[in-house]
Amino acid sequence: MKNRLIVALPAYNEQGNVERMIERWLSMEEVIKDRYGLGLEVAIVNDGSSDKTEILSKKLSDTYENVTLINHEVNKGLGEAVKTGVKYAIEHKYTCKYLCIMDCDNTQDPSYVLDMLKKTEDDESVDVVIASRYQKGAKVHGLAGYRHLTSIGARWIFKLLLPVKQVRDYTCGYRLYRTTLLECAYKEFGEEIIENAGFTCMVELLYKLNIIGATFAEIPFELHYDEKVGASKMKVIKTSVRSISLGIQLRQLGIKRRKR
Repeated sequence: MKNRLIVALPAYNEQGNVERMIERWLSMEEVIKDRYGLGLEVAIVNDGSSDKTEILSKKLSDTYENVTLINHEVNKGLGEAVKTGVKYAIEHKYTCKYLCIMDCDNTQDPSYVLDMLKKTEDDESVDVVIASRYQKGAKVHGLAGYRHLTSIGARWIFKLLLPVKQVRDYTCGYRLYRTTLLECAYKEFGEEIIENAGFTCMVELLYKLNIIGATFAEIPFELHYDEKVGASKMKVIKTSVRSISLGIQLRQLGIKRRKR
């Protein structure tokens, strides 16, 4: 029986955030169970952190039976951490109904998962729900102006190159996935389900799910960069260049798949 929600938290040098993030998720445990009949497991994917993230995560996993530590001995990048979370959900496909992936830096509130679950429970055709910065009611707090402009620019680049129905926010990593969809995607793409190591991996995964026929929905949410402890790990210029290149590559992949 598929009766669990697994939350995967890619974490790289999040010693100032990981404990609070876990506390916030565990505070949601009862309401998730009461409303949707789902047990909660939180999997911290420590991606070779050089600070105390691994130590703190190990302490949390030892303290709470539904907190798991998955450790990368070296830093492999966000893409590999996300793929680790995806593979973990697939490995537990017989009990895991949904996988939620989100950042571990406290910029995203776990409570929005309730709106995400409502979308999928009310409409069985919805495979992926995205917490979107571009739906009515969404807000972004504490983001530098140049970063905001970069985000808007990336959105329109991907919308032009990789149109996906019902998707406005291509890059936000806060999403809810049906495990059955992820299993189908992994059978289709194997280890190539995610090849990009950086932040563009979220666009890659989204579009590859679109290629196999996934249905998407979005909910508005508030993104709080003012809650983050520590500096951003995104290299804006490098990410912008990779975004354009990735958009072209994925567009070509989509065309090839449609010609089959």
